[in-house]
Amino acid sequence: MKNLKYMSLMLALLCVVSLGFTSCGDDDDDDDTPAPTIVMDEANIEDGEICVKADVTAPGRTAAIQIVITDASGNTTKATKNVTDSKYIGVLNIDGFHVHVDIADKGVVVGDLLKLTVTDGNGRSTTAQKDITEEEDED
Repeated sequence: MKNLKYMSLMLALLCVVSLGFTSCGDDDDDDDTPAPTIVMDEANIEDGEICVKADVTAPGRTAAIQIVITDASGNTTKATKNVTDSKYIGVLNIDGFHVHVDIADKGVVVGDLLKLTVTDGNGRSTTAQKDITEEEDED
C-alpha cells in the first residue's frame, strides 16, 4: 500500500513537471512579423494644405503614424503631423489613407519632401517619402 502511494505521488509529480515544460513554449513569435509597408499615392499642395494619400499594410497593427515635411534636401523640417484618428491607428491594413496637413505660413513649396512614417505595435517602423507636387487637375 505504501509503495502504491509512493508510485502515485511520483507519477503525479512527473505529470506536473512534464506539463510545465510543454506549456512554457513561446507561442508569440513576433520576430517573424514583417515591418509595415507603405505605397504613397499623393503628396499634393491644395489650398494651404498638403493632401496625403497612401495604402499601408502593417501585420503588427499600426501604433503610430507621423508625417514630416522638410525642404527638398531633407534637412529643415517645415511641418509635422501625428495621425491619431482611430480609423488609422490599431489596424492591420489601411486602404485609402487620406490626411490633410495644414501648411499655411510654413513656407512649403512644390519640390519639398514629405515623409510618412508608420510604426507598428512591435516597434518596427517604415518610412516612405515623396516629392510634394501641385494639386492634380480633375478633368
